[in-house]
Amino acid sequence: MAKKLSFEEGMQELGALVEAMENGQLTLEESFEAYEKGAALVGKLKELLDKGEKRIAALTDSLKEIDISGEVAE
Repeated sequence: MAKKLSFEEGMQELGALVEAMENGQLTLEESFEAYEKGAALVGKLKELLDKGEKRIAALTDSLKEIDISGEVAE
């Protein structure tokens, strides 16, 4: 089973792809493949950020329902 990609791992991999492309270390075909892989990584990273944003919004909303005394607002 494939390991689930963390945001940090994805960013590191994306950075390595960009560096290789910028340094001219790749052939033209390898550059195309790196670009495609990078574009797919950007999509996965955006999904991870979107999920995180939704989690934060849900937590923030749940905190709005609690007053300072710890009582649940009605």
